Amino acid sequence: MMSDHKPFRVLGVQQIAIGGPDKQRLRSLWVDIFGLAVKSTFVSERENVDEDICALGQGAHAVEVDLMQP
Repeated sequence: MMSDHKPFRVLGVQQIAIGGPDKQRLRSLWVDIFGLAVKSTFVSERENVDEDICALGQGAHAVEVDLMQP
């Protein structure tokens, strides 16, 4: 019989990153349809990223959902 003991414990999810060639299409689905709130944006030429930082849920259990395009 196999043991179910694991040397770790998953406490939750802190962040999810979703990328695509067109951030506006991602935003249409995740913000306009699913209702996520956009908290801020981040653009970095050095990191080649343009992202909207959204929130799913509230308080200690909120999950950051990053909608990203190059």
